[in-house]
Amino acid sequence: METLDRDTARKLFEHYRKHRDGIRNEPQMASICLICESIHIVPKVGDPHMLVCRNCNFAFYRYECGVCGKTVDGRDPRNPACHECGLRICTCGACGCPKAESL
Repeated sequence: METLDRDTARKLFEHYRKHRDGIRNEPQMASICLICESIHIVPKVGDPHMLVCRNCNFAFYRYECGVCGKTVDGRDPRNPACHECGLRICTCGACGCPKAESL
């Protein structure tokens, strides 16, 4: 993740705090917490699909879809939780869930 300057981070935070649709399409949002506006985001230990804010401990899903390659972000309303596994469903309809794939 690239380091953002404070002004850019604030503008992105203000926009996506109010309008979460599309957050998955903004690469810089991987390094901004929507709870406390921190830019101190790190991968969550033991979970390759999650990132965590070092300031407030807010954890969120953000990863690449294994089927289509698009970004999946749990903060985006277009990436809802899978009822089977809890991962997020990509806009292509895949979640990577073994149960969902066998249906």
